[in-house]
Amino acid sequence: MTSNLARIFVLASFLVGVQLSVEGQIPFSGTQGENSRLGGKNVIAGTVHWPDGSRVDRRISVKIRPQTGGDILLSTDERGQFVVVNLTSGFYNVMIDREEGFEPVNYLVEIVTDGDRLKPVYTVSIRLVEKKKLDLKPAAVVKVETAGIPARAREFYTKALEQAKLSDHAGAIQNLKLAVAEHSSFLEAHNEMGVQYQKLNDLKNAEAALRTALQVKPDAFEPLLNLGIVLFRMNTLTEAETTLRKVVSINEGSGLGHFYLGRTLAKLKSYDEAEKELNLSITLGGEELREAYRLLGMMFIDKDDRARAADALEKYLTIVPMAPDAEKLKLAITQLRAGIPKP
Repeated sequence: MTSNLARIFVLASFLVGVQLSVEGQIPFSGTQGENSRLGGKNVIAGTVHWPDGSRVDRRISVKIRPQTGGDILLSTDERGQFVVVNLTSGFYNVMIDREEGFEPVNYLVEIVTDGDRLKPVYTVSIRLVEKKKLDLKPAAVVKVETAGIPARAREFYTKALEQAKLSDHAGAIQNLKLAVAEHSSFLEAHNEMGVQYQKLNDLKNAEAALRTALQVKPDAFEPLLNLGIVLFRMNTLTEAETTLRKVVSINEGSGLGHFYLGRTLAKLKSYDEAEKELNLSITLGGEELREAYRLLGMMFIDKDDRARAADALEKYLTIVPMAPDAEKLKLAITQLRAGIPKP
């Protein structure tokens, strides 16, 4: 099994650096935007890098898959940049799966439209990873988390993890179902099933799988955190709050737990507590949770606290000074400082 963090739902804001612009304009000068024809006002703008961090210098095929189906096919330009416009709120999978010699890419981006205050551009930074040869040798060591699990169940579970690495989420789920059929109390398999359902944007089945995992062990940290995130995304906010409070009581050092608790409290208009949790998530998660500064900025805008909103956005720019929409954020800060009405 890979590290614990890899088994926990992580929004694209952490994996691929989601950023919100002020006016919803394309942040890459000269880049032609692909029209999604979905009728929305949101944008996904991305940059693809080679494994060494340099930008790709040729066209790379990219696929955007909305949760409603119907792939949007496009490619980067010669600078590794791509843009898709007119997106509505919802989940989108950003996929690169046709590049020979590189691992498939499948990043989940959640677009949240909260009125017209900020029309967001979600910027995605992708670094390709060279494909590794599969090691077909049997594992010599039985890992602790699967100790006591029947061998056949472990085999199905291991195969599911391999399929998940190849972005075959449906195939992974089938093998996880076989694993739990062999051993119904296989907590890690139920949790992983929740992860894979979430990657398919099937939140109802993700919720069911995670609740089953928690029947095996009610205080299991990973399923609890995953369930809290799913409940937040489903807008089941009261239960999300209860679940996430339990998460941070079990592991006070979980930056992601505090981040989602803060987001939940902000939606519930418990702004003082939300501010505390988001600030704590920044302390614990560091730059990985820098998105919390933007959320604080939006929350302060909701409170009509322009000075603190500007402070939060300035802190974000201190961490990410080269953000593609930096100039637009600076303009928003100027407007906030000048007392211009909410954008």
